[in-house]
Amino acid sequence: MSVQSSSRIRRAGLVGTVGLVFAFLLLPVLIVVLTSFTTQNFPAIPQEGISLKWYGELLNDQKLIDALTVSLIVATFSSILSSIVGTIAAFGFVRSEFPYKEHISTVMLLPMIISPVITGIALVRYFGTISLPSGYPALILGHTVLSLPYVFLLVRSELVTFDQDLERASRVLGADPITTFRQVTGPIISPAILAGGFIAFVVSFGEFTATQFLISPETSTVPVVIYTMLRTGLTPTINALSVVLILIMVVAALGSRRFSTS
Repeated sequence: MSVQSSSRIRRAGLVGTVGLVFAFLLLPVLIVVLTSFTTQNFPAIPQEGISLKWYGELLNDQKLIDALTVSLIVATFSSILSSIVGTIAAFGFVRSEFPYKEHISTVMLLPMIISPVITGIALVRYFGTISLPSGYPALILGHTVLSLPYVFLLVRSELVTFDQDLERASRVLGADPITTFRQVTGPIISPAILAGGFIAFVVSFGEFTATQFLISPETSTVPVVIYTMLRTGLTPTINALSVVLILIMVVAALGSRRFSTS
């Protein structure tokens, strides 16, 4: 067997293996999408026909619409807060020197490392100590804590390679620090900030474990409501909602990739 033939076989084997892995990962998602268009009263394959009935049921289910609204509000505000705080923290760690900087940096990454259950319990205890009410305040601040490390890492990595001579040139030309950031530093690091914000949105939108400790009866998020519904029975309405969530996640992920590679 020639070297070229052997190389072709190895390449085909690699492609086949990668294809099987992707099929294994995407097949459950494909099943959810297909069963959301069923005409039956339960998700099943093969289907008897194709219908948008369950998407109509989703629009008429006020509980699910309210949960989707809560998730969008919480994810939006927590991603904005984490983008602001994460950017400020990244500047502090890159541009300043202070004792135990690396240790404190590791502590900031703990929400990515430790179990969300522990984080949720810790947040509940702390919010109770400062008398912060459950619902939107607890959810937004809690999700900000969970998503902050992603923004911090992305912006810090961007600032580490940032050419500070550009800022010095701006200052020499008479610009004040705010103008320098607005016209020089900000536009250059904005892709990292926006990418971090999109990732924070995805993390917040899909967070379930810690969220259970932070919700109130009026502010249940979509993952919590889906879990509650699954305990009483599976209907294609949940599949239709899952497809909507998949689309939201895909759009956010593509947005993050778009800005992180720009």
